[in-house]
Amino acid sequence: MEFKRVDIPEYPYEAIREAVVNAIAHRNYFRRGAPIMFSIFDDRTEISSPGGLLPGLNIKKLEGHHETRNKKICEIFHETKDMEKFGTGIGKMKRFMKEHGLPEPEFLEEGDFFVVKFYGPGDKILDLVSNIPEERQTDLKKLGLNDRQIEVLRLMVNEDRVFSNREYQKQFDVSNQTFVRDMRFLLKLGLVAPKGKGRSLRYMAK
Repeated sequence: MEFKRVDIPEYPYEAIREAVVNAIAHRNYFRRGAPIMFSIFDDRTEISSPGGLLPGLNIKKLEGHHETRNKKICEIFHETKDMEKFGTGIGKMKRFMKEHGLPEPEFLEEGDFFVVKFYGPGDKILDLVSNIPEERQTDLKKLGLNDRQIEVLRLMVNEDRVFSNREYQKQFDVSNQTFVRDMRFLLKLGLVAPKGKGRSLRYMAK
């Protein structure tokens, strides 16, 4: 049995890519000295494009709108398959975020910039996906692991946690005898490894 690290993306790649393509395709290229801005914050990612919306457009009318400021650039993106068709980008970004378990992006005008804000999961990132899928958990059950042992492996793999005797007892509200029995079985299966000695002894995913 082997555990491998799996990177958990905070944001769906497709949604960010769509926003970047849209920013390049629809920005106002007559605005010199005003670049497209890609900003990363603790709770969100923002992509700002100079030029704002076209005259007569507002945020509510944006989805499904087919008019573009830079037709030739959009045609090139369409030919390279970086853009499917005009007017679909907003809906796709919303769908990708929803499928990733995140709120829909926010679209707004800030001065003469069109801004897309993607709000991330923050400290709930582990709710997006699990590094131990259901089929792997079933395999662990077949090996005879109990719920505590599966959970401690998840914490070790997903959060880089290590556990001492005392930390394990506190985490699962169990006795020293239960800790010894649980950890001995995990060691026997080769799923965890000891780290340190004596009072500094901890256990980590192997």
